[in-house]
Amino acid sequence: AGETATVTFTFRESVTGFGTEDIQYDTSKGTLSALTAVGTDGKVWTATYTPSSGIESATNTIRVNLAGVLDAQGNAGAGSASSGNFSIDTKPPEVTVTISDSHLSAGETATVTF
Repeated sequence: AGETATVTFTFRESVTGFGTEDIQYDTSKGTLSALTAVGTDGKVWTATYTPSSGIESATNTIRVNLAGVLDAQGNAGAGSASSGNFSIDTKPPEVTVTISDSHLSAGETATVTF
């Protein structure tokens, strides 16, 4: 909880037309900031991923749909590329407390379970 991650998108060559609309991920589990170009060659882009609170998920990826991305010659990308899996755990610990006897008299004991 409270952490963010930098997501880096690295292309083999300079691209245009790359935007957040090309990025697919489960928006119920977090948000991605606007893209920022790294350098001036159009090959590397970053964004900040912020997980939502109260999430516990072992299976997450960020995918790029390449159809809207163009190289310098105007060739459109094809297919998609996906990040490796990452986990999210922003869910706070929880506890349930039970007692074996809710009406105790003098000399009695009860088991309290956490």
